[in-house]
Amino acid sequence: MTREEKILELERMFKNCPEMLSPIKVSRWTPLGKNRVYELIKSKELKSFIYQGAYMISKVDLLEYLADHSEEQGVRHYRIKNGGQS
Repeated sequence: MTREEKILELERMFKNCPEMLSPIKVSRWTPLGKNRVYELIKSKELKSFIYQGAYMISKVDLLEYLADHSEEQGVRHYRIKNGGQS
């Protein structure tokens, strides 16, 4: 599956997800824990910006991160790589 196909599938899976998410909401929508989300923000692996003193992540940036850091395990299942390693 190509990156573009992964993004399209993720867009379908996240169709009810808000366009902007806090790190807590990212952890609720994905298998990533809250602390891991903050680590990804600090390391700049996951794009974010600060709005009124809080980190915000766009849905587009989240889907791109997931597409770039996932391994296929079947047609409908993705697994997030641990630290960018298999």
